[in-house]
Amino acid sequence: MFKRTKLRLVILNSLVFFVLQNAFGAMIYFYMHYSLYHQVDATISEKKRHLLGEHERLGKELNPEREENHRLAYLLWDEKNQLYQMIPQKSLSKKVADGFSSLLNKEGIQTITVDGNSYKYLNMSIAQDPVKKIQIIYNLKRENDMLSHLLMVIGFGSLISVFIALLGGIYLANKALIPIRKSWDKQQQFVADASHELRTPLSVMKLNLEHLFRHPDRSIEQESETIHQTIKELNYLSKMSTDLLTLARSDAVPLQVMQEPIQLDEILNQVVRDFNGLALLKHIQLTADIQPIRIIGDKERIKQLFVILLDNALKYTKDHGKISISGEVKGSRAIIDMVDTGIGISKQDLPNIFDRYYRGDKSRTRHIEGSGLGLSIAQWIVQSHSGKIRVISKEGEGTQVMVQFPVKKVDF
Repeated sequence: MFKRTKLRLVILNSLVFFVLQNAFGAMIYFYMHYSLYHQVDATISEKKRHLLGEHERLGKELNPEREENHRLAYLLWDEKNQLYQMIPQKSLSKKVADGFSSLLNKEGIQTITVDGNSYKYLNMSIAQDPVKKIQIIYNLKRENDMLSHLLMVIGFGSLISVFIALLGGIYLANKALIPIRKSWDKQQQFVADASHELRTPLSVMKLNLEHLFRHPDRSIEQESETIHQTIKELNYLSKMSTDLLTLARSDAVPLQVMQEPIQLDEILNQVVRDFNGLALLKHIQLTADIQPIRIIGDKERIKQLFVILLDNALKYTKDHGKISISGEVKGSRAIIDMVDTGIGISKQDLPNIFDRYYRGDKSRTRHIEGSGLGLSIAQWIVQSHSGKIRVISKEGEGTQVMVQFPVKKVDF
């Protein structure tokens, strides 16, 4: 699959490179063509203005010594459209000069090809006997030679651009495949982890049900431990299914997050009260100092976020530990700080804690309950509220979780 995808990307990127490079070359060519010809037109127009202003000094104005490289020529015609004089003399062959005799009625600056050479010319009338019309003729040989050389350079560059485009296409394809490969690897790992996590509770439930089936004569009281274990695994599967559904929906289509004014401190204080009983059972000191905070958001998702974070803090904090929560508004941000004295997170594991199913113990033991999806959901909730979440931890010393939300002025 990756080979076919890479080949398509190489072809597409190479084609884009090739088109862009040749389009740039074409732009240079047409700009030079326009610039050179425009300059010729300006020269011819300037000569016409001089002639109209000083036609009585026609001989001096048309001095061949003043025409650089004889690119300009003047054909003087009498009232019978017969060639009276050519300036400079013999600057044009008789065949070329005769070719201009039929063009005396054309207006404006024109372009013509005569005897294999291109010329620009302009007709003008004057009232000076015996000359009645003058043709200003500009030989475009130098301009055409310059454009021909430029076209050769662009053509050669176009051939080179094929190799450049191919190399660029390969480079960009490799760069583009990096996130695709990472995403694919994460998906494969996610499927493997999900299968592993689901296999254990299903196996336990199967064993417990087989045990009940083998002892149909026993009472519910006698098998209470087996039933309790089965219910515990069912609860675990139910929670995992809910978490998986939440993440799957957030990946496929962005979930709708309610946007309404909420009192963040009230939600957080309620979560603290709900967990206070669990903290007392482990003799953990749970304290909260939260200032009034108003934000725009989804009340249920925000509550889910702090349930996940506080649940993790309680799981990984040993008996007689401490958990402190503070909340305040600084500038345009609401900052929630949760600090515990738990087991902490190793330096190697810290960058991966928001990955789905990631746990510090690589053996995937389940002595601590949880689906391994909580922090992934927490990160999604924070990001869907345009917030930020950051975790600072040191193994054996505890963990600090900082959550920031933008604060907007709201009317309640």
